[in-house]
Amino acid sequence: MSDERRTIGWRISLHFAALFLVPGVHLPFWSVWLQSRGLNAPEISAVLSSAILIRLVAGPTAAHLVDRSGARRQAIIFLSWASFALFTAFWWTHGFWPIFLLGILHAAVWSPITPFSENIALLAVSRYGLQYGRLRLWGSVSFLVAAYLAGWWLKGRDDDWIFGLLLAGLLGLALASHLLPDLRLPLDRPKLAGAPVLRLLCNRLFLAFLGANACLQASHAMLYTFGTLQWRDAGLSDAQIGFLWAEGVLAEVILFAVGQRVALRTGGVGLLLLAAAGGILRWSLTGPVGSFEWLVLLNLLHAATFGCAHLGAMRLLADGVDPDASATAQTLYTGANATVLASATLLIGPLFPLAGGLTYLAMLPLSLLGGGCALLLWRHRQGLRFTA
Repeated sequence: MSDERRTIGWRISLHFAALFLVPGVHLPFWSVWLQSRGLNAPEISAVLSSAILIRLVAGPTAAHLVDRSGARRQAIIFLSWASFALFTAFWWTHGFWPIFLLGILHAAVWSPITPFSENIALLAVSRYGLQYGRLRLWGSVSFLVAAYLAGWWLKGRDDDWIFGLLLAGLLGLALASHLLPDLRLPLDRPKLAGAPVLRLLCNRLFLAFLGANACLQASHAMLYTFGTLQWRDAGLSDAQIGFLWAEGVLAEVILFAVGQRVALRTGGVGLLLLAAAGGILRWSLTGPVGSFEWLVLLNLLHAATFGCAHLGAMRLLADGVDPDASATAQTLYTGANATVLASATLLIGPLFPLAGGLTYLAMLPLSLLGGGCALLLWRHRQGLRFTA
């Protein structure tokens, strides 16, 4: 491996590690902090779903500017510092509406960071022959460490520590964003005819791709929104809850480490089908199961429900989208995921107080729909292209 290739690889890996420290605390424990501020279950789901939905506006708008300028690194640096600055305001914010509105504003600057980071990684994969899974797994490792250590640290402590941990993570991300390489398309590259958004959205296979991934990722809505609260209600400690989050991501890390071999055997579409099968099994059993030991086993399926879906999506985007439309395709993918995830999050808000853990069963139709869309792609899996 050349020195330049190695340097590019570790710089992107370190950025992913810093980036996923934040969701490592946010996903398991943000709903707990919101509850500590007096919000009930429907209000928590409204806050979280609105933050997800804002990606539909913020993502494509930012992607259009980035695809025109090519300044991916500069955009990530600016958005990371803006996200840190805005998040500090949560400390002085109380009540549903102020938190709701601040959450939307913060999500507008936070949401483009991940797709732009993924886009830089895919450009590095194309240009330097790096393996995406090997780059991305460091994000999963940091998520794992953050979730486990946060659960251990929060045991017996005030819930306001959740805010402090998140603020520290956002500061670390802002500093680490300066490590990213400034990868751009050649300025003399001929531009493809037509707006990238229109070309992609007029492609029926790309729409099936969006539908498959959106449903598969949205099937995690119950876990992401009320998983920690439900496990607390079941008598699990914060340390056990942190372990469950970390252990599920550990399975994902192992998949990312060997993902190239798996992808070569199954292809991107095959990975989506594996994610659908894993979701059907996982969500049919997680709700009725109450013991910590069984949850440990079921959480290993995170490698399928999230890991296979994400790896399959990144492989299909890398192989099927021209570089000139890559940032736009990435944010359309993120936006579609956000639409369905936000809708599912909003719908389960009133359902969770009534059904508790059985709300996981409401995630089954999403896994089935995701698998159905993936089957539409299966016939075209050889040489699948979304832009011509």
